[in-house]
Amino acid sequence: MTVELRTSISRILLMLMFLAGSARHAWAQLGCVGATCTVEITMPVTDVLRLSLDATGVLLGSPTESDYLAGYRDIAGVSVTAKGNRAFQVQVGGVSGAFTYAGPLADPGKPASDLRWATSAAGLGSTTNHMGTSSMLFNQGAGAITTALFLRTLWSFTADVPGTYSLAIRFTFSAP
Repeated sequence: MTVELRTSISRILLMLMFLAGSARHAWAQLGCVGATCTVEITMPVTDVLRLSLDATGVLLGSPTESDYLAGYRDIAGVSVTAKGNRAFQVQVGGVSGAFTYAGPLADPGKPASDLRWATSAAGLGSTTNHMGTSSMLFNQGAGAITTALFLRTLWSFTADVPGTYSLAIRFTFSAP
């Protein structure tokens, strides 16, 4: 026998002894025994979280005399859908504390809290939710939820001067 063959046989025997001596749990043995084969399948599952809106902008409309007299104007705002494979929450609030104003007069500083929200039209009459602070829109377990966001803009003859008002609204989706 050549030296190379002896070396190869020694390496093979050494490897077989190592494999035979490896500690294995009887319940975790994988492979084939007779006509039965067992394999272990693994897959990582990551967070699946999605937030979508049915519009990228919402027109609150120009207030009429009737809106000023009533003190507000209501509209159906945007439909919000949230989906997650774990518990999640969605908060909504104005990006800044006041509307941005563009117009010929001095900025009246219309507060973001003049924009109220509710998840039903009927809820607008009693809501304390407003865009001046971040408020909880959804807080639920895994699954999917869709709801309409109804908006009420407060109007005042003395405070709301002619011009264009805008407010960026932030929806924050998180999985605690």
